[in-house]
Parts: sequence; C-alpha cells; structure tokens
Amino acid sequence: MERWLSKSRVLLGLCALMLIAAFNRRDPMAYGVFLFLAVICTLGYLLPWLSLRGMQLRWLGQETPQVTEGQAYPLHLVLERRARWPAFLVEIEAEWVWASQRLVMRHTVALVRRGRSVALEQLCTFPCRGVYRLQSVRLASGFPLGLLRAQLQMPTPELAVQVLPQPSPFVWPLPWTVTADPQGERSTRHLGPSMELGLLRAYQDGEPLGRVSWRASARAGQLVIQHFQQTGSLRLHVLVAVPDAQACGQPDSDGEQTMRLAAGIVAAAQAHHVQLRLHLPPHAEALTDPAAALLALAAVPAVPDSLPVVVHQALPQLQAGASVAVVLPASLPPPQVLQALQGLRARGGPVLVCLAQGAAGAAVPQALAPALAQAGYLTHTEVA
Repeated sequence: MERWLSKSRVLLGLCALMLIAAFNRRDPMAYGVFLFLAVICTLGYLLPWLSLRGMQLRWLGQETPQVTEGQAYPLHLVLERRARWPAFLVEIEAEWVWASQRLVMRHTVALVRRGRSVALEQLCTFPCRGVYRLQSVRLASGFPLGLLRAQLQMPTPELAVQVLPQPSPFVWPLPWTVTADPQGERSTRHLGPSMELGLLRAYQDGEPLGRVSWRASARAGQLVIQHFQQTGSLRLHVLVAVPDAQACGQPDSDGEQTMRLAAGIVAAAQAHHVQLRLHLPPHAEALTDPAAALLALAAVPAVPDSLPVVVHQALPQLQAGASVAVVLPASLPPPQVLQALQGLRARGGPVLVCLAQGAAGAAVPQALAPALAQAGYLTHTEVA
C-alpha cells in the first residue's frame, strides 16, 4: 500500500478530487484549489527539465593531473548557464572507471543564475591507485517537489587522473651492499684497494666531491682527488608481483597493498641515494627514475601469475653485490613462490622478501611467511 502512495499519485488524486468537487458543488473555492494544485503539478514536472536546458560543463584543470590515493583533489569544473532563467538544485554526477571499478562522485549546486558560471572546486578522493578515466557526466534536477527527476547526459571530455599509490613507511633492514659501476663514487675492500698513494691529483672545478680524499687534502693543504682501482655504487633491484584481476582496484586487497609497499621501498631508496632498478611487468626494461617508477606503479594493469615473469626478466640484469627486494602479496601459495625464487637464491647476494597484507586479509592466517622463513629467506611483512 505504501509503495503506491508517491508524491505524484497523491497530487494527481487531489487534483482529480478537487475537479470533481468543483463540478458537483459549483464551488469557486474548490475550483481555485484545483487550479492551485494543477499549477503546482505542472511546475513540478516542467521545472526540472527547464533547469537543465542551456547548461554547459567545462574542464579548466590539467590534461592529466596527478594525485596520491586517499588525498582530496579539487576538480576544476565550471558549470555555465546560457538560458534566460536560473537553475535550482542541480546535481552533477561524474562516473570514473579504472580496471573493474566504477567510482561515482556527486555534487549539488544550489543556484546557477542566468548568464553566469559557477566554479565547482569539489574535492574528490580516490581510494586506490590507478588511472581513472572520466566515463560520463550527468546533470540531474528534481526541483521543486521531486515529482520528476530530469537527467541530462553531458558531452564527456577526454580526462584521466593518475592516482599514485600512497607509499608505506619502510626502513631497509639489511646493510647496503656495493655493486660494480664504472661511473660510481664508492670503493670497498670487496671491489679492490683504494691505491691512495699512487692515484692522487689536484681537484678541478666541477668534479664530484665524493672522490675527494680528505686525509690527503689535509696533508697537502688543498683539495685532492682520489682515484680508485674499482668503483661501485649502491644499487637496489625491486621485483614487484602485480595484482591479478580480482585484486586490482580493490583498496583493501593484498595486491594493492603490494603496490603501496613497493612505493615505500622506492621512497626509501631515493632517501638513501641508492640506485633504483624497478622490475615491473609488463615493462621489459628496469625503471631507474623514482618518479617514473611511481607512475608505472600507478598505471600497471592486472597481470595474472606475474611473479615468475618478473623474476625471469630481472635475472639477466642482476649484478654481483646488488641488493634485491621481492615485493609480493602475502596470499600467494607458498609452492609457487618458492619455485619462482629459486633463481634468485642461485645468484647469491642479499634477498629480502617483502610480504604485503591488506586489510581484507588481515584476519586470515597466512602460510607464506613461515614457509619462506623455513626455506631460509629473510622476510618483512607489511600489514595495512
């Protein structure tokens, strides 16, 4: 019974009742009430359509803006009114699409005057990393009585927002190792003696200060450059297992927490001035720029069974002495992970396996960490 008592049915029923009463009793008052209700119903059905006529939506922001997940970002939209009458209570509905996720954001404008424009600095928050593309923009209005909800599909601009993963706080638990690098500025006993007495010369303007021998400079009274027999650099290879289609775009999944943990490792390497080599399918070559690495982590799509693929791509590029971090979800089956990591163990060198556990799987006991510890791997578990 209650579902049949809508606003429109009640008003139409009152209009019919007043019209019948006006004809039967020939009462001007009943006829006046009928006219009043008829005008109200007409305005309730016509004003929503009239409010949406002559509306135009423009985008004034960057072509591809960047924002970190979880942070509010202002959408620079301008709503213009070209009709001769104002519009009331206009609702703007923007639909964003990334992977299998659809994100709908709504914003209501109380009044748009005729010939005026309203800047919509609405703050939108994207809960997960990705490249969100604007799928559609719709305007809706039900003013004044909500009898009819008129909708208007607006022309959709080509707009995409790059949402970077929020880096998880991370501290590298192992000592940094030095790998051979002809352009490097470091030398250790593992790479050869310093040959200080035979390879010294005066400092020239523009040379890096990392080669300055401070002991020899103190003895000579001027800056002296020290040449090394073998040079090297701190280098970190980060291997990331990309989430599959089921976990991609889910903020609480282990796969998306893997992307946040990988971003935290990239930030830690940048803070310690360590050369970065990020291995991420489907990229065949390792990424060396931290900014490009974050963009790649944000835009990488779902890849099924990506751990064996990324290990196979990274093995030919690994050098002796380089530190290796493998970032993967904690929900992967242990036999598959142990089989994929056999190539890294045969190479030698420090290997840290970082397990990411999302909020959705925090209550589920994980068997991967005990299996890796039993196999002799050093593990680090990150829980959202």
